[in-house]
Amino acid sequence: MANEQHSVSITPLGAGQEVGRSCIIVKYLDKTIMLDCGIHPGFSGHASLPFLDQVDLASVDVMLITHFHLDHCAAIPFVVGHTNFKGRIFMTHPTKAIVHTLLKDFVKLSKGLKDPLYTDKDVETATARTEVIDFYQTINVDGIKITAYRAGHVLG
Repeated sequence: MANEQHSVSITPLGAGQEVGRSCIIVKYLDKTIMLDCGIHPGFSGHASLPFLDQVDLASVDVMLITHFHLDHCAAIPFVVGHTNFKGRIFMTHPTKAIVHTLLKDFVKLSKGLKDPLYTDKDVETATARTEVIDFYQTINVDGIKITAYRAGHVLG
């Protein structure tokens, strides 16, 4: 019988049996990690977001962004500006630069929508909260060891 104390819980809030809104919650011991935070490109507005109401976002310690595709990163400003998420955000230097540019463009394209997800201010707030990690660098964040590797199919 597995030791419940050392079990891992993996909960897809998106990208589970679909392409888009990549967002996976991993819980281990007393730590909660969010892997990616994207939108579903086939939907707009709140329907494009991961199923964020399935988890207490205040409990998320760290958000790790694997790469700059919108289905992996475009919900970050919404989570930072419109939820109780207080965790730290990490991505590589090049990913942060590309994500910022893409999210600014996303806001411009969303201005014609009735209810855009977020504003330029939300993008700037999320960018300011984002910390960078170098490729192959390992950091320790309150007991969570993070090492950035190349994403493989794009710069990540």
